[in-house]
Amino acid sequence: MAQSFAYLDNVGILHLHPLESEAAKHGKYAATNLGYDESGFPVIEGEGTVYYTDQDKAYIKGNEHNGQLIATPSILKQLVTELK
Repeated sequence: MAQSFAYLDNVGILHLHPLESEAAKHGKYAATNLGYDESGFPVIEGEGTVYYTDQDKAYIKGNEHNGQLIATPSILKQLVTELK
């Protein structure tokens, strides 16, 4: 996958965008080779993953209200360390 740019939204959810200029609009950002789904969430093992950084909780197949809680992948934790 091509390079993308990671950023945190105003509530601390991790997003990826293909354009650096769009990621920069959200403040601090970092380049990554992680793939992303159509909603801009990182894809981990084939699933879009919603990662709430303040809670350190990651969900697939939905969000905190209707998704499946998974162990937070270390790659997401490392990426967020660059963003804080």
